[in-house]
Amino acid sequence: MYREAELYKAAVRLYTKPLFSWRKALFASTDKRDLYDFARSGLHNLAEIHRALARESFSFRPAVALHRNFRGKRRTLYIYPWEERLVDLLLYRLLSARLHEWLSKNSYAYRLRGFGLDRCQRKIAKVLATAPSSLFVAKRDIARYFPSVNHELLLEQLSDLVDRDDYLFRLLEQSVRFSYEDASQTRYATQGIAFGTPTACFLANVYLTPLDRKLDTLPGLHYFRYADDLLLLSTSRETIEAALACFDAALMELQLRGKSSHEQNLLLSRNPSIAEGFEPATRIRHLGLEFIADGSVRLSRDKCRKICNLFRFAFRRRRAKLARIADPRKRAQFAIEAAQQALTKSVRNVAIVDYYLKHVSDEAQLRLLDRWLAEEVLSLAFGGGHRKNYFRLLPYRSLRAMGLPSLVHRRRQIQHGQIAAPFFVWKQYQTQKSSRETAARLRPRSAAAAAFSPSPEAVTTPSS
Repeated sequence: MYREAELYKAAVRLYTKPLFSWRKALFASTDKRDLYDFARSGLHNLAEIHRALARESFSFRPAVALHRNFRGKRRTLYIYPWEERLVDLLLYRLLSARLHEWLSKNSYAYRLRGFGLDRCQRKIAKVLATAPSSLFVAKRDIARYFPSVNHELLLEQLSDLVDRDDYLFRLLEQSVRFSYEDASQTRYATQGIAFGTPTACFLANVYLTPLDRKLDTLPGLHYFRYADDLLLLSTSRETIEAALACFDAALMELQLRGKSSHEQNLLLSRNPSIAEGFEPATRIRHLGLEFIADGSVRLSRDKCRKICNLFRFAFRRRRAKLARIADPRKRAQFAIEAAQQALTKSVRNVAIVDYYLKHVSDEAQLRLLDRWLAEEVLSLAFGGGHRKNYFRLLPYRSLRAMGLPSLVHRRRQIQHGQIAAPFFVWKQYQTQKSSRETAARLRPRSAAAAAFSPSPEAVTTPSS
């Protein structure tokens, strides 16, 4: 499986990923070195890693355990040194490609070759659009999935795929029974997989493949698994009940447990219907979107709030300049320019908004968001909060002529392929920034920082 070219492909991926989130390049592990330190002698380091893999002497050093709170959810991230992170990414890419056909076609997370969240959500919408009047729906989730994986069961599954005497199995065993430093103590994991590493994502799919196999064989079942989130759809109540029985039995065999707070049994219908044990519903919320019984797709409430916050934060960052503008019309123009920049220039915002707009088909909801944005701009221009009579002073048509963004219009541009991908937005920004003529330039943070170029081509250019 291993080729030196694959190592360099993984290196390109490792270098370019932090371009969209530069703080990731500053993460250091047990060796106290960040990506800039690694990249300073990048080609030499890659050659050393290749020689170690070729003679089967490479082994994983301990990771650092970082305890984080993500919106009330406590997670432990495991950060390896950059050499280990490169090899870990290499293993993920090689194994995901080789076992692509072996994994279930109904598993969408952490996959290559066209699988992913986009495909999962498109297929859900397609099933609902072509379904008859009502569908039985079951939503299931696994409680604390990554920390609950049983090492013995996982290694037994891996032994069916890789010879235990092979060097590849030894690397995988080190990824399963990983070591880490926590509170200045070196520890060895006895359960769970290293959340935050690429190989853990592959292992998570392998561990749930027995569950996938059981559900794949049920006729009349539409099954979607994204990591540990499961959505089951069927026109037959008997099929759904059989699928839930398979789910419970598989979790018991894998020594996992479901998350009762996320369990839902619904009867999805355009008209209210009653079925014992199933709650009537006209829409389901899954993976950040609301799927309506007629096949249309809306943003969930928290995603609507997230888009609104992107604009709120952009206005808040410019409130000092806004306060110095006396003319209401000029204040509105300044706020509109801030909204344009937030929507079209920020790579992160472009990626978030365009992703949701690509899937949403309910333009009525987007019109409400457009109206909210217009009212927000008018409230900044005239003060006093959102008031409808402000449209008499500055109509919506005038706001659009001044350049006020429209999510409805942007969605239609995305559908017709007129919007550039976030990567090209970033690339254009880098080109414009590098072409500016300046009288003086800032000194680099360090020699290591200067050695790491924000361009993907840096990985093939020797350092001077």
